[in-house]
This record gives sequence, C-alpha cells and structure tokens, in this order.
Amino acid sequence: MAGLRAWFGRGLDQDYVDSINSFWTVLLLAVCSVGSFAMRFITTPISCWCPAQFEQSQYSYTQESCFLKGLYYMKSMPDDNDDERPEPVPSYHLWIPLILFFQALAFKLPNIIWNSSKHLLTFNMEETVESLKSVQLTNAENSQVMFSDAARVFGSLLRRNRIILALLYLFVKLLSCVNLIAQFVFLTIYFRQYLAIRVGSYAGFDMDFIIKPLLVKDGYCNFLIHRMTTTHDYTVQCTLPITEIYEKMFTFLWYWIFLLAAITILNLVLWAGFLFLPFLRDGRIAAHVNAAKGSRPDEHSITRFISTFLGIDGVLVLSMISWNSSELVSAKLTQYMYQVFREKEEEFQNAREIYTGEPGGGAGATGTEAALPMTDLASGTPNMEKVPIM
Repeated sequence: MAGLRAWFGRGLDQDYVDSINSFWTVLLLAVCSVGSFAMRFITTPISCWCPAQFEQSQYSYTQESCFLKGLYYMKSMPDDNDDERPEPVPSYHLWIPLILFFQALAFKLPNIIWNSSKHLLTFNMEETVESLKSVQLTNAENSQVMFSDAARVFGSLLRRNRIILALLYLFVKLLSCVNLIAQFVFLTIYFRQYLAIRVGSYAGFDMDFIIKPLLVKDGYCNFLIHRMTTTHDYTVQCTLPITEIYEKMFTFLWYWIFLLAAITILNLVLWAGFLFLPFLRDGRIAAHVNAAKGSRPDEHSITRFISTFLGIDGVLVLSMISWNSSELVSAKLTQYMYQVFREKEEEFQNAREIYTGEPGGGAGATGTEAALPMTDLASGTPNMEKVPIM
C-alpha cells in the first residue's frame, strides 16, 4: 500500500505545484481518458444520412462501419472516374483515450524519476516529513528528544550530499516545464488551429504544412456491401457529434495546461533563486534561528551554518518540512540543528586550541573564526591534519 501511495499518491516531499502536476493533472487526464472512451457508448458518436431503402440492420452497419473506419472524404465521390477520387482525411477520434493516457503518463514521468532517484542520494525525505508531523502531537519533553535526535541524524546524513538532491529536484521541475510546453504546443497545433496559424503568421512561419486536424466533424464515408456475387459501393454523408465533445474537452485542457505552465515556470525560478541566492536563502534560516535565540544571530555564523553544515540539500529538506508539516516544525528543527552546529564548532575550536597551544586557534589576531570542514562538524571528530600550526 505504501508503494502504491509513493507512485500514485501525493508525496510529502513535494510542494503544491509538484502535486498539481504529478497528481491532480494526472487524475484529471485519467478521468478524461476514461470519459472519452465511455462517450462512445453513452452518446451517439456518429450520424450518417443513409439511403431510404436501407433496413435497420443496414443502417446500424453503416453507422458502426463509418465510425470505426476513421477515414472521410471532404467532398462527395465522383460517379464515373476513379482517377479523380479525392484523398481521404483521417480522423483520430478512436485514439483520443490513448492520447489522453500518454499525456497523463508524460505528467507522471518527472515524479517517477524523482521517486526512483531520491533514495539513492540521501535519506527518505518523505518518511522524515511524516515522522516530524507527529512530533506536534507529543508532549514537550518527548518532542525535544525527537528534535534533538533528528538534528544530529540530519547533521550526519547531510554531509554525504551537499547539493545533489537540490539539483535533482530542480531537474525534475525543469522536466515538468518541458512537458508542459510540449503539451501546450501539441494542443495548440492540433486543437487550436486558428490560434496556431495566427501566431505562426506573426512569426513568419507557414503553419499549413504542420497543422493537420486530428478530428473530423463532417465528411463522406465510402464503404462496400457484398450481396451474393454483387458488390455495391455506397457513399454516405456523416457527422460526428463526439468530435464536438472532444474539442470542448481539449479546449479546457489547453487553458489548464497554459495556466499550469506559467505557474510551474515561475515556481522553478523561485525555487532556484531561494536555493542558490544567499539573500533569499539566508534570511529565512536566520529568522528560524533568531526565534530561539531571542536576538539576531551573527551573520557570519549563519553563513557558516548553511555552507558547512546544512548545504543546499539541507535548505531544501527544511523547506519541504515547512511546506508539508508546518513552519513551526521547520523552525524548531532548524534551531536544534543550529545548536548541534555550534556544539561541533566549539568542540573543533577547543581541540584546535589544545593542539596548537594558542587560545582561539590563532584566530584572535584577526578576530575571525576559521571556516570548518563539513566532515569535521558532522562527525564531531576533529581532523588534526587539517589544522594549520601557527
């Protein structure tokens, strides 16, 4: 059950835009796919003008045969010269459920890549968020123990990956943007032809050879009926009401994907800015730490905390906890992780003082603190070979 939820449900290691792309849009397209298939049986998909001498069985055969054939002529067939027979135009109304299925699969693919790859790079972020959500229901003493343990475990795990998880997450968002743009172009070319022609004319492109309608509303259907040793060739005029339903459905999907593409691209830009621009990233971390200290922490200390302890992956994890649990849980965990960072930093400085024999490890002359290696902070074991002798 947990496996099905991970592949088809809404993940706790996603933001709302990811959920709309990988869950709600997939669900919408799946419903449209099933509905488009059911429309064939609950509506009259095709109506043909049959000769008056046709019996009911012939009429039913004509309707079914012309609907399944999917080839229609845009003008009536000539009576005497087969050389002038026009080229038939295909209608893909039978393929609409499958087209919608592949559209849904394309929306799910980035999420499948994310679920398949994230566990190879770091800890299980979804289980982490789920466990921290339950902390809010425990008493104060138990929550302190859980936050303290979680902070130390995170500090140990984050040293393995500094930026890989964040790059994977942004890559998955980029794939979602590419999918949305591709599907928007597809719907515009095949279901919004007038808009595609207008845009193409403004850009100086000839769109006539690209735009081929997938659906036919009206046309002539040609079929043969064998009676004994005689073959009768019939051409009847048909209209496909189901095409109108499909076009309305794809028009709705066109607006949905257009709006979702704009939101997803903006979301990608905001995430990239938040993770990689210090003036956006450091402020939030400082605010969380500040809530526990009661005074604004030293700016250099926050910078060291992010660069040598959290890393970009740690910022991403804390942001996901904030999105899917609460801002309070994220702030609380940040404060405990900052305490672990300060403890490791003090242990390193004390060991450095003992090794060098100078207070402050020789940093007193400049009044600045040395940047500490991530491996030393996370493990708590000072690496004396890295400490310069002053």
